[in-house]
Amino acid sequence: MIKENSVQSVEQDPRASLAQFLATVRNDVRLAVVLPVKVISDEIGVAPQWSCTYEVSLREARLKQVDGVNAAGQEIWIKRHNCKAKYRVVWIARPESAQAGQFTAECLEETVIWEPEVTSRLK
Repeated sequence: MIKENSVQSVEQDPRASLAQFLATVRNDVRLAVVLPVKVISDEIGVAPQWSCTYEVSLREARLKQVDGVNAAGQEIWIKRHNCKAKYRVVWIARPESAQAGQFTAECLEETVIWEPEVTSRLK
């Protein structure tokens, strides 16, 4: 099931980062969609791991957190089918928040890893 959202809801945590706040006021189209992806971290000793999306846009994805994703600013690779792109972690949910266990990453390349059925709904 795919649900379209034009603006992400604002988290009520007053300690929310500027990056998270800016993500809430952007006007890009986001889809609430569950897509399996592989997350490849640069952390030594951590194998690529399966995760899934909660929400995607052309440039960002909110995903289920995996081992090896530890800090905002960290660069990772996200792979969907045969498409892979480099991303930067921009937000990791606080453990006590309603979004605990999630993180958001923004694409650092022009590559769009989502299939045409998804990208056509993001324009």
